[in-house]
Amino acid sequence: MAGRTSKISPSDVKKIVSSMRSGVPVTVLAKTYGVTRPTIYRVVRAFHEKEAVANAGTAPVSFTVDRDSLRAFDAFTGRLGLASRADALRRVCRVPAGFLEPDPDLADALRDVAAQLSAIGRNVNQLVATKNYEVRRGQKLKLTKPQEQLLTDLLEHIDGVSTVVREIEGKRASQTLRRFVATMKGHDDEPR
Repeated sequence: MAGRTSKISPSDVKKIVSSMRSGVPVTVLAKTYGVTRPTIYRVVRAFHEKEAVANAGTAPVSFTVDRDSLRAFDAFTGRLGLASRADALRRVCRVPAGFLEPDPDLADALRDVAAQLSAIGRNVNQLVATKNYEVRRGQKLKLTKPQEQLLTDLLEHIDGVSTVVREIEGKRASQTLRRFVATMKGHDDEPR
């Protein structure tokens, strides 16, 4: 069912609040704006609630998730012993500060992986360039024993780099989960 369109614009809200502060009766305001008295009271209450939120330095947050995700979230926060979903969500909103900062160890590890992949790429390019040159000269495409060995070594190296990346991902995921749980429980001084 669609909601009703408000007859009162945001600029009207400010005028209504100002008029009420100056002593204009609610009945007069309701007639002026073509709404009921309860509507005037709701508009004024909503204005004051928004003002209180703005003055408190906080803001309401709203989002939608599927029921399974919400049940999983509730179960997780229940295991952490948190009092309410609202408390858990407030903590979740505070957590990202540390998680969005770059991890210097992870950054170094990823730079090392990038360097290894770059070296592998250069070797593959050199091998392909050599083979392209030979084919353009009319030679049959054939790998020599040293070239086959180089290709085998490069493939093994790629597998090794893949293993390192998986280990980094697993370690980072474990650390992130531990930090997240510690922060959610209120232990902000946990080691990172």
